[in-house]
Parts: sequence; C-alpha cells; structure tokens
Amino acid sequence: MRKKAKKYSEDEKLNYLRLYHESGMSKRSFCKLHGIYGASLLRYWQKKYEIPKEVLPLLSEDSEEAMANRSKEDYKNEIAMLKKRNRELEKALEFSRLETLARDMMIDKAEEYFDIPIRKKSGAK
Repeated sequence: MRKKAKKYSEDEKLNYLRLYHESGMSKRSFCKLHGIYGASLLRYWQKKYEIPKEVLPLLSEDSEEAMANRSKEDYKNEIAMLKKRNRELEKALEFSRLETLARDMMIDKAEEYFDIPIRKKSGAK
C-alpha cells in the first residue's frame, strides 16, 4: 500500500524552505531528516515560492557548526552528486554546441542553394 500524501500548509512550506536555505544541507538529506516525501517536492516549492538570492540570509553560526559536524559519508555523497550534475551539464553543453553547429550548417547550405542571404547583417536597420 502507498502512503497517503501529506498536505502542507503555506506556512509549513515556507518554513521548510527557510530551514532548508539556512541548513546548507543537500535537498535529499534535508527531506530525509524532516520527513518530506522527496527532494522533488522541495524543488517544486522552491519554484513556486521563488525567493531572490539577495533576500536569502547568509549562513548562521549554527549552520556552520552543522556543516563542520557532517560525516565523511555526507561529503562523499554530496561530491558524487556534484560530479554527476557536472557530467550532465557538460553533456547538455556539448549537445547545445552540436545543435548550434548543425543550425549554422543548415543556414549555410540554404544560403548557397537559394542564393539569398539569410543571416541578418550586423548594423542592419
């Protein structure tokens, strides 16, 4: 049987988001600690209640102590997740570069075939 999804009030959601930003923890470990169903729910709340980075508080002394008391396993997990994210971003960047190259080649061939300039000239009005 599946667990019934817990309903969170607006205040609870905002409180969890504030606690998450102050904690300096990963989404996954924060959700596990506070019994939130998953990190995707926390990401959804972040998008829904988008808070400008300038408004977020800097790390407090309590959160610095919490970071100092983290285990090596937590650091290893975080490093592994960051490496995975880095690989994903590198793949996305390479795909974007190939996409741009293909688009440029297509425009070059179209200009050559139809004998008309397609690209906008710099300084055109």
